[in-house]
Amino acid sequence: MSLGTAIGAITFAGSLIAFAKLNGNMGGAPILLPARHGLNLLIAVAILLLIVWFALAQPAWAFWAIAILAFVFGITLIIPIGGADMPVVISMLNSYSGWAAAGIGFTLENTALIITGALVGSSGAILSYIMCKGMNRSFISVIMGGFGGEVVHGAAAETRPVKQGSAEDAAFIMKNAGSVIIVPGYGMAVAQAQHAVREMADKLKKEGVKISYAVHPVAGRMPGHMNVLLAEANVPYDEVFELDDINSRFAQSDVAYVIGANDVTNPAAKTDPQSPIYGMPILDVEKAKTVLFVKRGMGSGYAGIENELFFRPNTMMLFGDGKKMTEEVVKALG
Repeated sequence: MSLGTAIGAITFAGSLIAFAKLNGNMGGAPILLPARHGLNLLIAVAILLLIVWFALAQPAWAFWAIAILAFVFGITLIIPIGGADMPVVISMLNSYSGWAAAGIGFTLENTALIITGALVGSSGAILSYIMCKGMNRSFISVIMGGFGGEVVHGAAAETRPVKQGSAEDAAFIMKNAGSVIIVPGYGMAVAQAQHAVREMADKLKKEGVKISYAVHPVAGRMPGHMNVLLAEANVPYDEVFELDDINSRFAQSDVAYVIGANDVTNPAAKTDPQSPIYGMPILDVEKAKTVLFVKRGMGSGYAGIENELFFRPNTMMLFGDGKKMTEEVVKALG
Protein backbone atom coordinates (compact mmCIF):
# COMPACT_ATOMS: atom_id res chain seq x y z
CA MET A 1 0.00 0.00 0.00
CA SER A 2 2.80 2.40 0.84
CA LEU A 3 4.63 1.65 -2.41
CA GLY A 4 1.46 2.15 -4.44
CA THR A 5 0.73 5.41 -2.63
CA ALA A 6 4.27 6.74 -3.11
CA ILE A 7 4.42 5.88 -6.81
CA GLY A 8 0.90 7.22 -7.36
CA ALA A 9 1.70 10.54 -5.66
CA ILE A 10 4.89 10.92 -7.73
CA THR A 11 2.90 10.17 -10.90
CA PHE A 12 0.13 12.64 -10.06
CA ALA A 13 2.45 15.51 -9.14
CA GLY A 14 4.74 14.84 -12.09
CA SER A 15 1.75 14.76 -14.45
CA LEU A 16 0.63 18.19 -13.25
CA ILE A 17 4.09 19.62 -13.97
CA ALA A 18 4.26 17.92 -17.39
CA PHE A 19 0.85 19.34 -18.27
CA ALA A 20 1.89 22.85 -17.18
CA LYS A 21 5.05 22.64 -19.31
CA LEU A 22 3.26 21.38 -22.43
CA ASN A 23 0.44 23.88 -21.95
CA GLY A 24 2.93 26.73 -21.84
CA ASN A 25 2.17 27.72 -18.24
CA MET A 26 5.74 27.02 -17.14
CA GLY A 27 7.52 27.37 -20.48
CA GLY A 28 9.50 24.63 -22.19
CA ALA A 29 12.81 25.43 -20.51
CA PRO A 30 13.87 23.40 -17.46
CA ILE A 31 13.73 24.96 -14.00
CA LEU A 32 17.03 24.00 -12.38
CA LEU A 33 16.72 23.89 -8.61
CA PRO A 34 19.91 24.42 -6.57
CA ALA A 35 21.43 21.12 -5.44
CA ARG A 36 18.50 19.30 -7.09
CA HIS A 37 20.26 15.93 -7.27
CA GLY A 38 21.10 15.98 -3.57
CA LEU A 39 17.58 17.14 -2.75
CA ASN A 40 16.00 14.36 -4.79
CA LEU A 41 18.29 11.76 -3.26
CA LEU A 42 17.43 12.98 0.24
CA ILE A 43 13.69 12.85 -0.44
CA ALA A 44 13.96 9.38 -2.03
CA VAL A 45 15.89 7.99 0.96
CA ALA A 46 13.38 9.56 3.36
CA ILE A 47 10.47 7.95 1.46
CA LEU A 48 12.15 4.52 1.53
CA LEU A 49 12.84 4.77 5.28
CA LEU A 50 9.26 5.81 5.94
CA ILE A 51 7.97 2.90 3.86
CA VAL A 52 10.04 0.47 5.94
CA TRP A 53 8.87 2.10 9.18
CA PHE A 54 5.24 2.07 8.03
CA ALA A 55 5.47 -1.63 7.09
CA LEU A 56 6.94 -2.53 10.48
CA ALA A 57 5.03 -0.30 12.92
CA GLN A 58 2.16 1.04 10.76
CA PRO A 59 1.84 4.50 12.34
CA ALA A 60 -0.79 6.58 10.52
CA TRP A 61 1.45 9.66 10.37
CA ALA A 62 4.06 7.71 8.36
CA PHE A 63 1.51 6.98 5.63
CA TRP A 64 0.63 10.66 5.23
CA ALA A 65 4.30 11.62 5.37
CA ILE A 66 5.01 9.17 2.52
CA ALA A 67 2.22 10.68 0.42
CA ILE A 68 3.33 14.29 1.01
CA LEU A 69 7.02 13.59 0.39
CA ALA A 70 6.22 11.59 -2.74
CA PHE A 71 4.10 14.47 -4.04
CA VAL A 72 7.01 16.88 -3.49
CA PHE A 73 9.38 14.35 -5.12
CA GLY A 74 7.17 14.22 -8.22
CA ILE A 75 7.49 18.01 -8.56
CA THR A 76 11.26 18.22 -7.96
CA LEU A 77 11.86 15.26 -10.29
CA ILE A 78 10.00 16.69 -13.31
CA ILE A 79 10.63 20.46 -12.99
CA PRO A 80 14.31 20.24 -14.13
CA ILE A 81 13.37 18.32 -17.30
CA GLY A 82 13.12 20.38 -20.48
CA GLY A 83 10.06 20.42 -22.72
CA ALA A 84 11.76 18.45 -25.49
CA ASP A 85 11.96 15.44 -23.19
CA MET A 86 8.30 15.63 -22.15
CA PRO A 87 7.30 12.74 -24.47
CA VAL A 88 9.66 10.45 -22.54
CA VAL A 89 8.45 11.87 -19.23
CA ILE A 90 4.82 11.25 -20.16
CA SER A 91 5.46 7.62 -21.08
CA MET A 92 7.53 7.20 -17.91
CA LEU A 93 4.70 8.62 -15.77
CA ASN A 94 2.30 6.30 -17.58
CA SER A 95 4.54 3.42 -16.56
CA TYR A 96 4.58 4.64 -12.96
CA SER A 97 0.79 4.74 -12.86
CA GLY A 98 0.73 1.07 -13.80
CA TRP A 99 3.10 0.08 -11.00
CA ALA A 100 1.04 2.15 -8.56
CA ALA A 101 -2.08 0.26 -9.63
CA ALA A 102 -0.26 -3.06 -9.27
CA GLY A 103 0.82 -2.11 -5.74
CA ILE A 104 -2.75 -1.30 -4.72
CA GLY A 105 -3.82 -4.54 -6.43
CA PHE A 106 -1.64 -6.49 -4.01
CA THR A 107 -3.12 -4.51 -1.12
CA LEU A 108 -6.67 -5.33 -2.17
CA GLU A 109 -5.73 -8.86 -3.31
CA ASN A 110 -7.27 -8.00 -6.67
CA THR A 111 -5.68 -10.15 -9.40
CA ALA A 112 -7.20 -8.14 -12.26
CA LEU A 113 -5.73 -4.90 -10.89
CA ILE A 114 -2.31 -6.52 -10.45
CA ILE A 115 -2.26 -7.87 -14.01
CA THR A 116 -3.58 -4.64 -15.55
CA GLY A 117 -1.12 -2.51 -13.56
CA ALA A 118 1.78 -4.74 -14.56
CA LEU A 119 0.81 -4.53 -18.23
CA VAL A 120 0.53 -0.73 -18.11
CA GLY A 121 3.78 -0.42 -16.16
CA SER A 122 5.81 -2.68 -18.42
CA SER A 123 4.41 -1.25 -21.67
CA GLY A 124 5.14 2.28 -20.44
CA ALA A 125 8.71 1.28 -19.61
CA ILE A 126 9.16 -0.28 -23.07
CA LEU A 127 7.71 2.84 -24.70
CA SER A 128 10.13 5.05 -22.73
CA TYR A 129 13.05 2.92 -23.96
CA ILE A 130 11.87 3.14 -27.58
CA MET A 131 11.53 6.92 -27.33
CA CYS A 132 14.93 7.37 -25.73
CA LYS A 133 16.45 5.24 -28.47
CA GLY A 134 14.69 7.37 -31.10
CA MET A 135 16.17 10.50 -29.53
CA ASN A 136 19.61 8.90 -29.10
CA ARG A 137 19.47 9.55 -25.36
CA SER A 138 19.65 7.40 -22.27
CA PHE A 139 16.76 7.18 -19.83
CA ILE A 140 19.03 8.28 -16.98
CA SER A 141 20.16 11.40 -18.89
CA VAL A 142 16.52 12.41 -19.34
CA ILE A 143 15.64 11.94 -15.69
CA MET A 144 18.79 13.75 -14.53
CA GLY A 145 18.10 16.89 -16.48
CA GLY A 146 16.82 16.62 -20.03
CA PHE A 147 17.24 18.87 -23.03
CA GLY A 148 17.60 22.53 -22.32
CA GLY A 149 19.68 22.35 -19.17
CA GLU A 150 22.85 23.01 -21.06
CA VAL A 151 24.15 26.36 -22.24
CA VAL A 152 22.50 27.21 -25.53
CA HIS A 153 24.86 28.51 -28.17
CA GLY A 154 24.11 30.93 -30.97
CA ALA A 155 21.42 32.89 -29.13
CA ALA A 156 22.22 35.98 -31.22
CA ALA A 157 21.19 34.16 -34.40
CA GLU A 158 17.64 35.57 -34.15
CA THR A 159 18.92 38.79 -35.71
CA ARG A 160 19.87 36.99 -38.92
CA PRO A 161 17.58 37.54 -41.90
CA VAL A 162 15.27 34.81 -43.12
CA LYS A 163 13.50 34.32 -46.43
CA GLN A 164 9.78 34.84 -45.89
CA GLY A 165 7.12 33.74 -48.33
CA SER A 166 3.35 33.65 -48.77
CA ALA A 167 0.83 30.89 -49.33
CA GLU A 168 0.77 31.84 -53.02
CA ASP A 169 4.56 31.42 -53.22
CA ALA A 170 4.33 28.01 -51.57
CA ALA A 171 1.50 26.89 -53.86
CA PHE A 172 3.43 27.93 -56.98
CA ILE A 173 6.60 26.13 -55.86
CA MET A 174 4.83 22.89 -54.93
CA LYS A 175 2.58 22.93 -58.00
CA ASN A 176 5.67 22.91 -60.19
CA ALA A 177 7.54 20.31 -58.13
CA GLY A 178 8.00 16.69 -59.07
CA SER A 179 7.91 15.42 -55.48
CA VAL A 180 6.93 16.88 -52.12
CA ILE A 181 7.68 15.39 -48.71
CA ILE A 182 5.37 16.61 -45.95
CA VAL A 183 6.91 16.64 -42.47
CA PRO A 184 4.24 16.90 -39.73
CA GLY A 185 5.06 17.91 -36.16
CA TYR A 186 3.51 19.17 -32.94
CA GLY A 187 2.52 22.40 -34.69
CA MET A 188 0.22 20.44 -36.97
CA ALA A 189 -1.32 18.70 -33.95
CA VAL A 190 -1.94 21.96 -32.07
CA ALA A 191 -3.50 23.63 -35.12
CA GLN A 192 -5.47 20.45 -36.01
CA ALA A 193 -4.22 20.93 -39.56
CA GLN A 194 -4.14 17.28 -40.65
CA HIS A 195 -7.30 17.53 -42.77
CA ALA A 196 -6.03 20.67 -44.52
CA VAL A 197 -2.72 18.91 -45.16
CA ARG A 198 -4.54 15.94 -46.71
CA GLU A 199 -6.59 18.30 -48.90
CA MET A 200 -3.41 20.07 -50.02
CA ALA A 201 -1.79 16.73 -50.86
CA ASP A 202 -4.82 15.64 -52.89
CA LYS A 203 -4.70 18.82 -54.98
CA LEU A 204 -0.96 18.38 -55.59
CA LYS A 205 -1.50 14.77 -56.68
CA LYS A 206 -3.97 16.00 -59.30
CA GLU A 207 -1.11 18.16 -60.64
CA GLY A 208 1.06 15.07 -60.94
CA VAL A 209 3.17 15.73 -57.84
CA LYS A 210 4.39 12.71 -55.87
CA ILE A 211 3.50 13.04 -52.17
CA SER A 212 5.17 11.38 -49.18
CA TYR A 213 4.95 11.95 -45.42
CA ALA A 214 8.01 11.78 -43.16
CA VAL A 215 7.34 10.94 -39.51
CA HIS A 216 10.01 11.24 -36.81
CA PRO A 217 9.77 8.74 -33.90
CA VAL A 218 9.21 11.52 -31.35
CA ALA A 219 7.35 14.06 -33.50
CA GLY A 220 4.47 15.35 -31.41
CA ARG A 221 4.16 14.34 -27.80
CA MET A 222 4.07 10.55 -28.05
CA PRO A 223 5.29 7.91 -30.51
CA GLY A 224 2.63 7.39 -33.15
CA HIS A 225 1.07 10.82 -32.49
CA MET A 226 1.54 11.93 -36.10
CA ASN A 227 0.50 8.54 -37.48
CA VAL A 228 -2.80 8.74 -35.61
CA LEU A 229 -3.52 12.28 -36.84
CA LEU A 230 -2.67 11.37 -40.44
CA ALA A 231 -4.84 8.25 -40.22
CA GLU A 232 -7.67 10.42 -38.88
CA ALA A 233 -7.37 12.51 -42.06
CA ASN A 234 -7.45 9.30 -44.17
CA VAL A 235 -3.91 9.73 -45.45
CA PRO A 236 -2.96 6.54 -47.37
CA TYR A 237 -0.77 4.34 -45.19
CA ASP A 238 1.66 3.60 -48.00
CA GLU A 239 2.53 7.30 -48.26
CA VAL A 240 3.70 7.54 -44.62
CA PHE A 241 7.34 6.69 -43.93
CA GLU A 242 9.46 6.51 -40.78
CA LEU A 243 12.77 8.35 -40.40
CA ASP A 244 15.06 5.51 -41.52
CA ASP A 245 12.98 4.83 -44.63
CA ILE A 246 12.51 8.43 -45.82
CA ASN A 247 15.77 10.20 -44.95
CA SER A 248 17.60 9.15 -48.11
CA ARG A 249 14.77 10.58 -50.26
CA PHE A 250 15.08 14.21 -49.17
CA ALA A 251 18.11 14.79 -51.42
CA GLN A 252 16.02 13.77 -54.45
CA SER A 253 12.93 15.71 -53.35
CA ASP A 254 12.00 19.09 -54.81
CA VAL A 255 10.14 20.36 -51.75
CA ALA A 256 9.96 19.55 -48.04
CA TYR A 257 6.81 21.01 -46.48
CA VAL A 258 7.52 21.20 -42.72
CA ILE A 259 4.55 22.01 -40.51
CA GLY A 260 5.54 22.56 -36.91
CA ALA A 261 8.33 19.97 -36.70
CA ASN A 262 11.06 22.10 -35.11
CA ASP A 263 13.58 20.15 -33.05
CA VAL A 264 13.37 16.98 -35.17
CA THR A 265 14.54 18.91 -38.27
CA ASN A 266 17.33 20.99 -36.68
CA PRO A 267 20.66 20.44 -38.52
CA ALA A 268 22.52 21.41 -35.33
CA ALA A 269 21.94 17.84 -34.17
CA LYS A 270 24.50 16.79 -36.80
CA THR A 271 26.78 19.83 -37.12
CA ASP A 272 27.16 21.45 -33.69
CA PRO A 273 28.86 19.31 -31.00
CA GLN A 274 27.99 22.02 -28.46
CA SER A 275 24.27 21.76 -29.14
CA PRO A 276 22.09 20.08 -26.48
CA ILE A 277 20.50 17.91 -29.20
CA TYR A 278 23.79 16.86 -30.82
CA GLY A 279 23.62 13.19 -31.81
CA MET A 280 19.84 13.04 -31.94
CA PRO A 281 18.64 11.46 -35.23
CA ILE A 282 16.78 14.06 -37.30
CA LEU A 283 14.93 14.24 -40.60
CA ASP A 284 17.31 15.49 -43.32
CA VAL A 285 14.88 18.09 -44.66
CA GLU A 286 17.69 20.56 -45.36
CA LYS A 287 18.77 18.35 -48.26
CA ALA A 288 15.59 19.06 -50.21
CA LYS A 289 15.86 21.63 -53.01
CA THR A 290 13.34 23.88 -51.25
CA VAL A 291 12.17 23.78 -47.63
CA LEU A 292 8.83 25.40 -46.83
CA PHE A 293 8.65 25.82 -43.06
CA VAL A 294 5.24 26.62 -41.57
CA LYS A 295 5.60 28.22 -38.14
CA ARG A 296 3.87 30.87 -36.06
CA GLY A 297 7.09 32.78 -35.41
CA MET A 298 10.82 32.50 -34.91
CA GLY A 299 10.54 31.01 -31.43
CA SER A 300 12.58 27.97 -30.48
CA GLY A 301 11.10 24.51 -30.06
CA TYR A 302 10.70 22.56 -26.83
CA ALA A 303 14.44 21.93 -26.71
CA GLY A 304 14.85 25.67 -26.16
CA ILE A 305 17.31 26.09 -29.03
CA GLU A 306 17.13 27.85 -32.37
CA ASN A 307 16.69 25.89 -35.58
CA GLU A 308 19.54 26.53 -38.00
CA LEU A 309 17.28 25.40 -40.83
CA PHE A 310 15.42 28.74 -40.71
CA PHE A 311 18.45 30.58 -42.06
CA ARG A 312 19.44 28.21 -44.85
CA PRO A 313 19.30 29.72 -48.37
CA ASN A 314 16.90 27.00 -49.58
CA THR A 315 14.41 27.62 -46.73
CA MET A 316 11.29 29.78 -47.07
CA MET A 317 9.43 30.61 -43.87
CA LEU A 318 5.63 30.64 -43.96
CA PHE A 319 4.62 32.45 -40.79
CA GLY A 320 1.16 31.72 -39.45
CA ASP A 321 -1.09 29.12 -37.84
CA GLY A 322 -0.48 25.71 -39.40
CA LYS A 323 -4.11 25.09 -40.33
CA LYS A 324 -4.80 28.59 -41.67
CA MET A 325 -1.59 28.71 -43.70
CA THR A 326 -2.21 25.29 -45.23
CA GLU A 327 -5.81 26.24 -46.05
CA GLU A 328 -4.50 29.37 -47.79
CA VAL A 329 -2.09 27.19 -49.78
CA VAL A 330 -5.03 24.97 -50.77
CA LYS A 331 -6.99 28.02 -51.99
CA ALA A 332 -3.95 29.24 -53.94
CA LEU A 333 -3.66 25.85 -55.62
CA GLY A 334 -7.14 26.41 -57.04
